[in-house]
Amino acid sequence: MATITIYEAIGRNLGDIVTKGIPTSGTATGMDSNALMHPQSGQLKGREIYFYEGEGAGQARTITNFAPANNRITVEPDFTTIPTANTRFILFDHFKTEDYENAMNRAIGQIRLIHLDERVATMQLVATQYEYCVPSGFEYIANIRLVPSGNTDYSEDDEVNRITELPPRYWSIEPNAAGSYMIKFDPRKIDMETVDKEWTHVIGQVKPDFSASLIAEELQEYVITRASAIMASTRMNETDKSWYSKFRMFKDDADKLEDYLFKHRRGRAIK
Repeated sequence: MATITIYEAIGRNLGDIVTKGIPTSGTATGMDSNALMHPQSGQLKGREIYFYEGEGAGQARTITNFAPANNRITVEPDFTTIPTANTRFILFDHFKTEDYENAMNRAIGQIRLIHLDERVATMQLVATQYEYCVPSGFEYIANIRLVPSGNTDYSEDDEVNRITELPPRYWSIEPNAAGSYMIKFDPRKIDMETVDKEWTHVIGQVKPDFSASLIAEELQEYVITRASAIMASTRMNETDKSWYSKFRMFKDDADKLEDYLFKHRRGRAIK
């Protein structure tokens, strides 16, 4: 799910979306849009409009004036890139784009504390080498398994056929002087020459990757729900007490989702 879809889902949870649309025309100081059909000139003043696709994507501007006669808004500051007919925008009521970003990042930060993804890395063993760098990103290693290389069948690979999984007593995780961690095989338990040039699968767990603009499907609902609670909590001191009810509802839902997200830490920790 893309970031803007997350923002929209949070906004609909909180009743914060005024409208979505595209411009019919634009200038450096404002734009017209048929989506901005509101009867009073002061209705949209002070609200934030965010452009998420097309020309000028990524710009967020505060509305300083609205002319109902031609559905025209004036913004501040001026547009860096003037929106066009291929631009898409969303108009928020109570919150700003940076509020959405902050809440989403905090929800993602909480996920990285409670959730781990399963990961498999491949490495080749060498007869004279008993130490190997831990694959990048691993938080835990549960198993190390010998696997056939190329198109070789398990039954045709004598070593793999006899020893599929290396017992935990054969290896350990230890730090080195450079500050990284190594998988160290115990020479008293295994003769590396017997598995020379064998391939292994290192099976373990890593923290979820949020470096791209997409959020994994199984984590989307948690991000939306937890971020909704975080944003509602910032307005609980206002006269409108519905914000407290929204906060409690979304917090309870997010807490329940943690039971589905949390995966038991398996194997040896990389620390």
